[in-house]
This record gives sequence, structure tokens and C-alpha cells, in this order.
Amino acid sequence: MLMHSAHAQPLTVDPESIVPLPGKFDMEAPAPDVPPEMARFSGAWIGTWHDDRHILVVERITRDGHANVVFAQSDSALYGSNREWWRDTAEIVDGVLTMTGFRIFRYAFDGPDRLYLTATMKNGAVTSGLLVRADPARLAAGERPAAWPWPGEHVSVPHLKVRTPDGTRPIMLEGTFYPPDGTAPAPLAIFTHGSDVGKNQLRSWSFSTEARWLRDNGFAVLVLMRRGRGTSEGINGEEDFGRDHDGGLNDVSAGVAEAVDDLDSAIAFGRTLPGVKPGPVLLAGQSRGGFLAMHYAGLKPNEVMGVVNFVGGWYPYGPVTTSYYANAGRGAADKVPQLWLYADNDRLYPEALIREYHQAFTAAGGSVRFELLHGVPGDGHLLRLYPERWRAIGDAFLGALRH
Repeated sequence: MLMHSAHAQPLTVDPESIVPLPGKFDMEAPAPDVPPEMARFSGAWIGTWHDDRHILVVERITRDGHANVVFAQSDSALYGSNREWWRDTAEIVDGVLTMTGFRIFRYAFDGPDRLYLTATMKNGAVTSGLLVRADPARLAAGERPAAWPWPGEHVSVPHLKVRTPDGTRPIMLEGTFYPPDGTAPAPLAIFTHGSDVGKNQLRSWSFSTEARWLRDNGFAVLVLMRRGRGTSEGINGEEDFGRDHDGGLNDVSAGVAEAVDDLDSAIAFGRTLPGVKPGPVLLAGQSRGGFLAMHYAGLKPNEVMGVVNFVGGWYPYGPVTTSYYANAGRGAADKVPQLWLYADNDRLYPEALIREYHQAFTAAGGSVRFELLHGVPGDGHLLRLYPERWRAIGDAFLGALRH
């Protein structure tokens, strides 16, 4: 991996780029009696956990599967966590290295020198990440990669309508591509995000857990960051709401139209990616991304094979937004199978409003499998983090869609 010296960094750096480590590691090569499927975990691994920076160093492994490790993570404003490192113990059983405590971390090989991480919180929330092998001595000396590993393949999506201010080229949107499993072409699924506030809009999302779920169900996956989000160029205009003279919200159409244009660009680009089968695409998303999938299917039903909507909504104000659900129901009718996954304790979208949206959609002719789930821990708007609540439903929906 290409590395750069910590001493050559600028005097001021992004605090979320810093991952602290001890000054030296107590590395011990695995003894000859350590099984190879265990010994291969030995060494340093660098990458992501829930899209923040993460390092794992496996210092020692014994033949019974016990391991001594160093766990390190960066600051995360989104999750309210501080950068830190600590030493811990782990167990290697059936090809999985597991750390237990206030979270359960499971690392399994996803290729010769790649680890896929699944972290399960005490409340059942699941996040994931990807790590690649690195040099422990250089990490201990303070070196870090010039380009941090990412769970999928970073791609640049050319916008179909918006160009740079000098007009020389289209603006580029950030994408993460997950090629299909196997060699046969697979239909394309596009997953996109919700809204954020302030500098969190500059955070990139890999949606690696959801992407792997879609790949497991036979799709190639493109994760889209809409304009002005993550590293996508352009300005995020989704908050440019229309207001009346008293400041009340009366129009969200400009922001919705921008998002549709961004999704148009992602679909056109995604169809050119290797391993993607021609034809209609699956649209999926979280919050605004779920709303956008539903809305787009109503506008262009012939382009969409199905919709998976995780707690979809553009803004929690029915007088302005409910009509979009009615329009989508009329446009998609029974031509686009849809799965809507909501929770009854969503802190942004109350149950009454969710049911209002569903009623408007179906009354206008829309066909949807609607699931309002109960007992989601904490904020139901984070339902996607609890796959044990929705995965069986989602698997059944996607299985029927593919056949």
C-alpha cells in the first residue's frame, strides 16, 4: 500500500483522518502448530468500520485459536465517538476472528488479503466494513495510507445535465460499485442515502451491509452520493424549499427534481459497468433515498424492476409531501413491485404520517408490500441497521422479483 509519513502531513488535518496506535506492537509470528486458516489473520489490517477509519493488528495467535489484538478507530462526529486504541483478546473459530465485549466484532476473509467486518451492538444494530493487509512496522511509525481502503470500488458518475461552471465537463458524482458475484451478468441495483445536516453532508456512505445483501440476492450494486454530498461535485439544493410569506413550507419540488436528475445519471452510468445486465433496475434507499426510489418508479415505471424503500420520506410534512405518494401510486400502479419498510417509532416520521403516505399511494392505484415494524430499538428511522428485523422479508421480496 502507498503510505505517507505522518511528519509530512500539514500542520492542520481533518481530525477524523487520525487513527492512533501504540508506538510499537508485540508481534509474534504464528508457531508451526497454528493451523493455516488461523495463522493467516496474523498481522496488521487497515480499512473502515461503519465508514469511519479503523485498524486491527493481530499480534499473536495460539494453536487453540486465542489471539491478542490491537483495535483502533478514528473520531466520528456522526456517531459521537472519540479516536482511541486498546489491546484486547479474540477467538478464531471456523474462519472467523471474533472480539466480544460491549460490541461483537467478527472478521472473516473476503479474498486473500481482505477482511469483511461485521459489528453487532448490544441493541442488535449491525454495521460493517472492509480491511486490507498493511505493514505493522510502518503503521507503528505513524505512517498511514495515502488513499484509505473502501468497501467497494470508487467510481465517478458523470452528470447528464449539470456541468462545471466553465462548461468544460459534467460534474462528477461519487459512486461505490459492488460487482456481481459470479461471472454471469446481473441486474443493477442502485442504493442512495437520506439527508444530513452541516458538514455531515460531506460524509461518504458505502452502505456495505445493504450492498452485500443485494449482491447475495443476485444484483450488481451501485451506491450513489447525490450532488454536493460525500465527494460528489455540485451543490446540494435539496433543502431549497419554497416558503410562503409567513415562512411556512409550501414547495419541495426543486430539490426533488434535482435528486431525480442525479438518479437518472446514476442509472445511465450504472448500465455501462462491467457485469451489469441490460434492462430495468432495482431502486433502493434510506429515508430520502427510499422516497426517491418510490417517486422515480412513478415517473418512469418502465425503467424500474422494483423498489425497496427503507423508511422513505422527503420531509415530514404531509400537506406538501403526501401528494407525491399519490402521484407515485398512479404512475407505478401495479407495474413496479415495491417493498416499504417502516418502523412505528420513527423520530422523523410519526406512524400517522407513514400510514397517510401508504393510504395515498394505494388509493391512487399503487401496489406495495407495506411493513410497519414494531419494537425497533431506539430510533426506528435507523431500521436499516437491524437486518434481523427486515432481511427475511427483503429476501422473500427479492426472490419473487428475480423469478
